[in-house]
Amino acid sequence: MENGASVLDLVLSSGAVAKIVLLLLLLCSILSWAIILSKGLALRKANQQDRRFLALFARAENLTELQRRAVKLRDGPMVVLFQSCLPILEKKGPVPVAYLERLLQSGIRDEMGHQERSIHILATIGNTSPFIGLFGTVWGIMGAFQEIGRQGTANIASVGPGVAEALVTTAAGLLAAIPAVVAYNLFVNRLREMELQLDLFASEIIRKIETEAAAPVGSAKEASMRR
Repeated sequence: MENGASVLDLVLSSGAVAKIVLLLLLLCSILSWAIILSKGLALRKANQQDRRFLALFARAENLTELQRRAVKLRDGPMVVLFQSCLPILEKKGPVPVAYLERLLQSGIRDEMGHQERSIHILATIGNTSPFIGLFGTVWGIMGAFQEIGRQGTANIASVGPGVAEALVTTAAGLLAAIPAVVAYNLFVNRLREMELQLDLFASEIIRKIETEAAAPVGSAKEASMRR
């Protein structure tokens, strides 16, 4: 409790510049945690939706059945990717595989761009917060040296309070930066895994389309009648 009270006293007794720096770092920290929580929940939901869709994909006998079942799953990167190629799948006649590959790759880029939104803010906070805190520290140390010049003495009693106030901003900068950097690295790794899974899923869609296109028409009708 005493340490907490002393830190609070240092914050309250700090100069105007230090208070502005601390306020800015507080806003950065609040924004960082808001992004961390929202993005963490969004990625968790996307992973759950992808698992459910993969289960449907494995059970579906053809793409028509998969399309009918996928209507219940509106979210999820794989669902969005599958729905992006539905217009070309609904056309009659052979499906141009090269065009389908480009369409799927474009869908992957769009989905990854959607998933990566606001991630760069965490990187910015993680990179700039320590420097913002360092600015407050340098400013506070300058004030401490000015106080030494006015008092004409350099004992610890005259220098200590000013240096302690200055170091508070450095600590605040680190507290704002560390969670942002850790979360950014975790999210980047999860997004890389998601992109790899989407690439594999796109390959599976193309393989399934080629398989159905090569299958005899009669067998497709029999499978539909069994349903």
